[in-house]
Amino acid sequence: MILEKLKLIKSFGTSLDSAVAEADIAAKEKELGFPLPEALREVYLTFSPEDPIFSTWMNLIPLDELRTIVLEDRDKHGAVLPFFRNDTWLCSALVGSFLWKKLETQVLFYDVDLNDPPVFLSYREPKSKKEAQFFEMLSGNYLSHETEDPLSLWLTAYLGIMQVYSQPSLLILNKRHEWDWAYQKRLSALRQEGKYHPVARLEYHMALADIAYLRLSDQPVLEALSGLQPIPLPHSARVQAYGAQTDEALEEVVQALGVSVCWLRSQTGKRVFQVKPPEPPQERELLSITPVLEFLREFAGITRAGAKEESIQRAEARLEAPLPQPMEEFYRCLPSSFYRSCNTIRPLSGLKKAKDGKLNFLEENQAVYHWAAELGSPFVYRRPNHGAGEWAPCGILDGFLAAEFLWAVACAEDSELELWEFPDFAPEMLEPGGLFDTHIQGIAGISQQIAVGNERTVYQSVDGGSVLLHDRSEQTLFVLSKDEAAVNQLLAALGLPTEPMDA
Repeated sequence: MILEKLKLIKSFGTSLDSAVAEADIAAKEKELGFPLPEALREVYLTFSPEDPIFSTWMNLIPLDELRTIVLEDRDKHGAVLPFFRNDTWLCSALVGSFLWKKLETQVLFYDVDLNDPPVFLSYREPKSKKEAQFFEMLSGNYLSHETEDPLSLWLTAYLGIMQVYSQPSLLILNKRHEWDWAYQKRLSALRQEGKYHPVARLEYHMALADIAYLRLSDQPVLEALSGLQPIPLPHSARVQAYGAQTDEALEEVVQALGVSVCWLRSQTGKRVFQVKPPEPPQERELLSITPVLEFLREFAGITRAGAKEESIQRAEARLEAPLPQPMEEFYRCLPSSFYRSCNTIRPLSGLKKAKDGKLNFLEENQAVYHWAAELGSPFVYRRPNHGAGEWAPCGILDGFLAAEFLWAVACAEDSELELWEFPDFAPEMLEPGGLFDTHIQGIAGISQQIAVGNERTVYQSVDGGSVLLHDRSEQTLFVLSKDEAAVNQLLAALGLPTEPMDA
C-alpha cells in the first residue's frame, strides 16, 4: 500500500533493518484476533523500533508489545490498536465497530475499514487528578479523539516529518515574511533547473508546516512533505525545515534560496535556536506602565475602554488585596475584545487566588504554559499547563505586561496594523552603535527600564511609524507598523532592502 514511500523515507536515514518477518506478523495477528492494517504491516517490515527516526517525539511500539485497548467514556466506546507512543500520547488505529454519541439524542455506530482505518489519538493514562483535568480541558474528552486521515496517509506524513527532524543537521525557515513571491520564485527556479526535484508530495489535513528534506548524493534531492510541526516554536506560522547529514549541505540550500534561517541542530558550532526557560530575574521595584500602554493604544487606534473602575474594585474586594499596579493598569487599558486575540487573558471576574497564593491570569495560545502573578510580589511566574511542575519566576510584571499588551494588539484579527518578523536577529544591532541605534528609541522614557528582568523589550521607531518588540528567547525582532510604507521607510533608513509594495 505504502511500501515504496516507506522505503523512500527510510533511504534518507540509517540502514538499520527491521527484525520482523512475515511469520512474526502472522503470529501477532493470530494473538490479536484480526489482521493488521496493511500500511502498519509494511511499517514493521521496513523499520526497526531502534531506528533514530523514532527518537524524535514518537516511538514505534515493538510488534510483540502491540495490544488493543478499549476506550470508554461518556461520548465514545470502541477498541483501538496503539502503534506510536510518547510520554503524553498514544497514536492508534481503530479496530472493529465503534460507537460515537454525537448528540444527546443521537448515537452513531459505524464499521471501520480494517485495511486502512482512521487514526485515533488518545492521551495516556493520566498520572494525577490535575493531569486528567488538563487532558479533559484540552480535548473535551481526555481519553481520545479521531483524526480525519486514514492510517496510510497519516503514517507517510508523520514518518516523513520524523525522518527530517532526526537528521544530524537541521534548520528551519519559520517566519511569515520568508513566504513572499521572491522566495517562491527562487525555489521554483531551482526545481526547474533540476537542482532540487520534489520526488514526493504528501498532504495532511492539519497542515501547519511544509517540511523539506535534503539527501546527500551526487544529485541532491529535495523531498517536500506537508504535515504537523511538532517542535514548540512560539508564534511560528508556516515552517519549512531542512535536514541533512552535514551542515555544508544545508548551507548550499541557504545560499541557493537566499533567505535567513534558524539552526535547530549544527555540527560545526553554528548558533542554535533554543527554547529554554529564562534565567530567574532579580527582584526590583515595579513601575507604572500606563504611559507605555496609552502610547500603544494611540498607536493602534484603540478607542474602546478597558475594565471599569467598579470591576477592578470587585476583583480587589474578592482577593482581599489590591492588584499589583501594572496588572491594574493592564486591565484598565486593554479592551476585553483583545483577551483572546493570541494568548488567553483571564477576565477580572475570573481572577482567583489559589492555595499557593498565585493569580493565574494568562494561558499560552497552544495551552502549553500558564502565567501567574502574586499579590505583593513583582515577579511573573510560569509553569506547564498540566500543573505537574512548580511555578517558576520568569520575569517582572511591569515589562512582561507591557509586551503582552503589544502582542495582544498585534495579533488581533481586526487589527489594521502590519506585523513583520526578523528571525535570528542579532541583539547587538539594538545596542549603542548598532545598526538600529539611531533609528529607535524607548517608549514614554521607561520601556527599557521595565525590560530589566524580562525577555522582551518594546521600542518605537524615531519616525513614529513603527513599534518594535525584541524577544531575546526567540532571537526575533517583531515590527508592528501602520502600513507597509512605514515598514519600508524604516528599512530604507537602516539601509536594508525594502519589500515590493505588491508582494
